[in-house]
Amino acid sequence: MSSRRIVVIALVAAAAAGLIAHSLLWNFVTDDAFISFVYSRNLARHGQLVFNLGERVEGYTNFLWTVLLAGLLKVGLAPEVMSRVLGTAAAIGTMITCAFASRRVRANAAGAGAAPEWSAWDALPAIILCGVPGFACWASGGLETALFTFLVTLGVTLYLGEHERDAPSRGSAIAFGLAALTRPEGLLFFALTMLHRGIILVSRRRFVPAAAELRWIGWFALLVVPHLLWRRWYYGWWLPNTFYIKSSGGAGAWSQGAYYLTSFARQFHLWVVPIFAAVGLALKRERGAIVLAGYVTLVAGVFAFYVASVGGDFMGLFRFALPIVPLLALLAAAGLRLALSGKLPQAAQLAIVALLLGAHAWHAADVDQRSLVIGADRGIDSPGYLRWYTADRAAIGKWFGQYARPDDYAAVGGAGAQVYYSDIRSLDCFGLSDEFIAHKVPAQSSRPGHQKYAPLDYQLARKPTIITSNYYRIEGAPYQPPLAEAALWRQRGYRFVSVRVPGLSSPWYTFLLRLDRSLGPIGRGDEID
Repeated sequence: MSSRRIVVIALVAAAAAGLIAHSLLWNFVTDDAFISFVYSRNLARHGQLVFNLGERVEGYTNFLWTVLLAGLLKVGLAPEVMSRVLGTAAAIGTMITCAFASRRVRANAAGAGAAPEWSAWDALPAIILCGVPGFACWASGGLETALFTFLVTLGVTLYLGEHERDAPSRGSAIAFGLAALTRPEGLLFFALTMLHRGIILVSRRRFVPAAAELRWIGWFALLVVPHLLWRRWYYGWWLPNTFYIKSSGGAGAWSQGAYYLTSFARQFHLWVVPIFAAVGLALKRERGAIVLAGYVTLVAGVFAFYVASVGGDFMGLFRFALPIVPLLALLAAAGLRLALSGKLPQAAQLAIVALLLGAHAWHAADVDQRSLVIGADRGIDSPGYLRWYTADRAAIGKWFGQYARPDDYAAVGGAGAQVYYSDIRSLDCFGLSDEFIAHKVPAQSSRPGHQKYAPLDYQLARKPTIITSNYYRIEGAPYQPPLAEAALWRQRGYRFVSVRVPGLSSPWYTFLLRLDRSLGPIGRGDEID
């Protein structure tokens, strides 16, 4: 093993250790992740990939992630723990993949033979990524984000290493196929890669794809099409139920999406990426870097348009935009390498890189601290708020889980941790796991994932025994409703109940309980005059 390779391994290992330490700043599972956990549990226990047993509604957008967690749950490994372990492992896998991608970018000559010797520059993308707040935060969080980002980065790395060949090999197609099974946006990334490949063919005056290229597409289809057909058979729709919620727009979706992207650019200081790339390519036109710049420009531009069209995301630290961050780190590192290498002594190069990484770390520390504050910015919740919200919902779910009966049914607003820990069949009033809300209720908001909400009449028609959707309060004392409000709900068949919940941010929790039902220490309301 060469000394240069040992240096790269040491630098990437140090970056991985830095990422682990950075991600532990949050070390949480967000509420939405528990929606997938409910599906995983029902698959592991009952063989049904559903939110409520017997109701086939696809209320998740991460098939491969959900099934993977179900398999781990089957052997006794809890998803609230394993999701963080797998997320961190996938993030480290992305960093390692970026080192290989950087090396491939340097193998720039058409028909090049052996890959070039390893260089310390190949570790720079990983070092950049370990300091990116969103990359570290969503290595935690419990969601599929890190796995999806890894698979997309792997697909891009394999593709860029093959772009000079007669046709890309099946490796990149399989990686993109697994990405598409992890999140629907994987289809978009593969389509854009096909477009990029088409541009290369046209530039070579080849207008008909070779059989090998059709096989490349076929490998992708071999993974994606069976799942698409299974979805249509099992759930009755070609697209996930969540698509009809999250793509429904609502007034102000484009404005909200533009603000989301602006915040993303500000937090990741994206303006430096095109500067490094442009300066580097102007000083040294390297073919591999040119191909990378063209690919990243195409993918990032179209993906940004897509993110803006759906209004971005309500979770802070740009979770939804994260898949393109490794590509931007690769492009920034390549541009910086071209701008500095061969122009300055190694000591000067090292000093400039260290100075830039120091500025990167300083900016990241500022973003980190602001993200831990419990708050929101124009509907984008900080990770600090998400962690606090989930902890409260988990405490409430555990309290309900002590006393719930098998035939209980709840109408809930947050359908994650509360439902997972209570193990009560539930109506998700935001409609992610409810077909009627997704297809029949019009959008009322531009906030992603929160555009639609179950009308009260629909909630009551389901006859829930517990309502925590429209009326719930977490306060320092029991809620005393006005007489008119209490009377109105008694006419509807419900009464207000306040209970002490251990672990809650404030001790008292108030919800609505159907009059003809008891719940643990709470007697039936219709027995009270």
